[in-house]
Amino acid sequence: MNSFIHMRGVSVDLRNVTILRDVNLTIESGEFWGIAGPNGSGKTTMIRILAGFVLPSQGEVCVLGKPLEDWKLTALRKRVGYLPQRLSFDEGIPISAMEVILMGRTGKRGMLRRLSGKDYEMARSCAAELGIAALLDRPVGSLSGGEHQLVQLARALAQEPKLILLDEPTANLDINHQMETLDLIKELCSQQGLVAVAALHDLNLAAQYCNRLVILSEGRIYAEGSPREVITTENIREVYGAEVCVYPHPLNDLPTTLLMPGDSRRKT
Repeated sequence: MNSFIHMRGVSVDLRNVTILRDVNLTIESGEFWGIAGPNGSGKTTMIRILAGFVLPSQGEVCVLGKPLEDWKLTALRKRVGYLPQRLSFDEGIPISAMEVILMGRTGKRGMLRRLSGKDYEMARSCAAELGIAALLDRPVGSLSGGEHQLVQLARALAQEPKLILLDEPTANLDINHQMETLDLIKELCSQQGLVAVAALHDLNLAAQYCNRLVILSEGRIYAEGSPREVITTENIREVYGAEVCVYPHPLNDLPTTLLMPGDSRRKT
């Protein structure tokens, strides 16, 4: 299988609970995929499988064109950038934002290799791209949730990965930083062939930035395709139990959702 990422018949059981069921997915180079779905639908587990942190109970997973079981985790993690949903530092730990970003360079070069001027230059460049150059000397324990999120993203990008996995990358970010962050990721995909897979709750952001989308429901892929194919009134009603209107965006014709107040309904 030569595809960048390939999942066939993947199921995951954790503590006698089935989290993912019969997932089939193929992702090619240069694509930005979004994974959407209600809380508990399996988005984080899907991201963690591709990062090598969770092994499937059934099925086959290939990452970067190679079966997951054939990878040494140390080698895989040099090529895969990972931004978890929650990663915090105690306020008392004396570590700066710059030192956190440099962890990405250490992950790429190896623990026993001394960092060079090029590594520091790459860390500063990633910070500048995300608008956080002024934070580099700040202790990470003093940063806001949004600032901390951007530092962690800079760490993942400083690794120069072939694949970047993002679990709620826009959480805690204001709208400007949400757009700047996703603009950068999309640009890296289109210009450098990076593959990005992001778990996203905001369907409007997913529609505007992702090439392809998956909606998970109860651990299964309910819908897969382009934003126009996936984000529909019917799909959102069935998966989320919410009534929305879906309109074409006036600038690019991509779908935009608008909640209908008073019409949200839980599925029974």
